[in-house]
Amino acid sequence: MTSDVADEAPKPPRWLDDIRPGASGEGFLEKNLRNSLLFVKRPSDRLLITFDNLSNVGDESPEREPWGFKFASDEGLSHLGVMAHVSDWYRDEALINRFTSLARDGFFDGYERVVLAGVSMGGYAALVFSSLIPGAHVIAINPQSTLNPELVPWETRYENGRRQDWTLPLADAAELTATAGRVNVFYDPYHELDQQHVDRLSGDNIHIYKCWFSSHKTAVFLRKIDALKPVMRHAIFDELEEREFYRLYRKRRNLPWYRGSVSGYFRETGREELAIHFDKTFRRRLRRKKRKEEEAAQLAGTAVPPATDTAAAKAPAAPPAQRSAPAQAEPKQKPDHNCRIIAPLNAGGKAPAKQGKGSRLIVTTMKNEGPFMLEWVAFNRAIGFTDFLIYTNDCDDGTDAIAQRLQDMGLAQHRLNPFKKGGSPQRSALRAAQSEDIYQNADWLICADCDEFLNIRVGKGRLDDLFAAVGDADGISICWKLFGNSGRVTYEEGFVIDQFDRCCDEFEFPNYRALGMKTLARNTERFDRLKIHRPAYHLDRGDVAWVDGGGKPMADGYLDAGWKAHGGFSHDFARLHHYAVRSVDSFLVKRDRGRTNHVNDDQGVTYWENMNFNTVQDVSLRAQLPALKKEFARLMKDKELAQLHETACAWHRDKIAELRKRDGWDAFRDRIITINAAPEPGGDADAPTPADAAHSPA
Repeated sequence: MTSDVADEAPKPPRWLDDIRPGASGEGFLEKNLRNSLLFVKRPSDRLLITFDNLSNVGDESPEREPWGFKFASDEGLSHLGVMAHVSDWYRDEALINRFTSLARDGFFDGYERVVLAGVSMGGYAALVFSSLIPGAHVIAINPQSTLNPELVPWETRYENGRRQDWTLPLADAAELTATAGRVNVFYDPYHELDQQHVDRLSGDNIHIYKCWFSSHKTAVFLRKIDALKPVMRHAIFDELEEREFYRLYRKRRNLPWYRGSVSGYFRETGREELAIHFDKTFRRRLRRKKRKEEEAAQLAGTAVPPATDTAAAKAPAAPPAQRSAPAQAEPKQKPDHNCRIIAPLNAGGKAPAKQGKGSRLIVTTMKNEGPFMLEWVAFNRAIGFTDFLIYTNDCDDGTDAIAQRLQDMGLAQHRLNPFKKGGSPQRSALRAAQSEDIYQNADWLICADCDEFLNIRVGKGRLDDLFAAVGDADGISICWKLFGNSGRVTYEEGFVIDQFDRCCDEFEFPNYRALGMKTLARNTERFDRLKIHRPAYHLDRGDVAWVDGGGKPMADGYLDAGWKAHGGFSHDFARLHHYAVRSVDSFLVKRDRGRTNHVNDDQGVTYWENMNFNTVQDVSLRAQLPALKKEFARLMKDKELAQLHETACAWHRDKIAELRKRDGWDAFRDRIITINAAPEPGGDADAPTPADAAHSPA
């Protein structure tokens, strides 16, 4: 009897494991009459906000969870889910006031990106509530722009929604998306009413994705073709490019639902013969596809698995905070190409005594990097980079003037960054760079920032030594090594690679950021374009010779996605030293957004916690100081460039002083000084790591 009762007991909701007493997570549940808010905080710089759609309104089960909860959990995202209890289109004054209060109190400020998402009613909410979080991104699937009868008298659906109070704030998405970041809208253009709502949306930040023949069930359609999760990942972690979306959407051709929708469309428009022909062709192609799969399975000695909705399979979770890298990367879905990653030929060669011929280009974006810029240029010239394509925006310290002077001296190309409000400066620059001659004619390319220094651990520490070690590679991915403030609080002029010598241990990866990588890409016929962390390749032009920082081939899954190192990733030949924080005072400048409020909450703290690590000492890059100083001295011989450098340093000092006069900024400074602080000098922790000595260039 007891066991029977236990079996019938309702299962607790999954979110209870995150926020129950005794659980390791943080969060809250706010239960209201018309809606409930569930928040789960996770160690991520992304916050996903979801709004339930109509299909969830009547769900009174104890295990109910917000739309997207499992996805957010699997991906390691912080998640604020709004669960609707009535079909009121979130026209609830209390809910509007609650979101307004959260925004005013800085609840959304500690995240690098906030993404609001929803379907239909939830899509409308994602659009309008984004106006309370300037710069937030949106994923709106089949959204309504409003149900105000005065604005959309042609909308005949959703009688209950049309009866709501449309005099409350946040009533019309068409008027509220201007301050948002990237707004991604998915819908079926053959659905007349949905098309009319989309037609009301305008602005450079609106990105439309046409999901033909999915009707008003686009989210389900995308899930059926294994596209919903990849689309969400792209929109949350980088940006969804049109060609990537429509590549994913091609899988509709294997979905019977798609066949029915297309042939139904033909019949409704009086084209019966075309509908019959389409049905026959579709079924014939599916039979042919199934035969090929059966033949391949027989050759492999396995049975063909029954058709399943693979989108319902558990998605790989984002790597948790950890001390070692995750397992080997695998593609999240079966690739639609036959391309593989192979080992390069001619590995282990001897580098030339003098720098080899060819252009080695860095594409970079900068804002207020003036005090550190010339060291970075000099260092990279010393190890073998020949060209720099520098995009600047909104500079106050003369970074743009330094870049322009470098162009005048023939040492770089300078461009104003064409990115639009709400967009990504790096991605905008990389798109623009593709049309530049210096980009098209480069032999090797990499996207790198002014706080990243390439530590080549073979030969003399030059690019030629790395190229000789790995052989004829198409790409070389190098993993970050996070360097902390090394106990330095105040800003002092001097070389970054000399001042900051404390970092993560060689195989210490405390969070997913520590696994980040950048990739040197060779401009071959297989190279398509440069992305922030890795290149895109033409997958129909032969196998790709792509290796890690130790010359080992990358996993095939990286051809489709991936920006982080995996468990077998080798660092024997190279590591990318990432000085993301520098001194405490310089970090104040980095994190300043022109804000005078909210400095006592999470603004900047999360980033500092994730990037400031001082576990061990690593002085290996000091071997490059003689070459760096020589190249830096050459640059400083130009009086105009030297003056611009001094002006930038002075601006940096003045900015620090100005920030510290603002209310709360000294308290913020004192707070981060104690987070992941470096050990006191003279302790055992000051001994150089074994990797430090082992990998110093000869």
